[in-house]
Amino acid sequence: MFGKKKDSEKAASQAPFSIQVLTTEYLIDGTAPGDQQFMLPVGTEYWYPIELTDAKLTAVGWDDIPVRTMDRFEVKGDAVVAIIPRKDPSNMRQYDSYLAFKKGLKGIFYFGPYLFEGTLMSVGNDRFNSALLMLDTTIRHVSPKSKLGEIKAQHVLVNTRWMHGWEAK
Repeated sequence: MFGKKKDSEKAASQAPFSIQVLTTEYLIDGTAPGDQQFMLPVGTEYWYPIELTDAKLTAVGWDDIPVRTMDRFEVKGDAVVAIIPRKDPSNMRQYDSYLAFKKGLKGIFYFGPYLFEGTLMSVGNDRFNSALLMLDTTIRHVSPKSKLGEIKAQHVLVNTRWMHGWEAK
């Protein structure tokens, strides 16, 4: 009985899922494979792209660039600002590496051209890892002319390389 439940949970966690990737220039919506890791494709992980199917690219900084769609798109590079899985990421590989980050910093965080309002999880000192988990986050572009609008997410993995600073709430 318990084995079947675990098998079905494993199968559900391995099912493809919706994900959003925010770069400095684009919001990329797509479907990630079920075995996608909870990581950013930066630094040494640059060569492990996030492979998306049914992808849609929206240029967020301009209003005159049409939305592009494609069957397959690979996201890689240091331009990734955030990864937003549209499922509970606790079953994703590498999620456990963020469980040690227990100190929540509530505020507005300035990442690239975006404002992230939520709770940034850290280890409790003034140093930030290159990727950190944010909880209960609202994301907006700094320009009121942006196509981005507002994104709300329970779990967001942010690239602190793009962090300009933050204001406590």
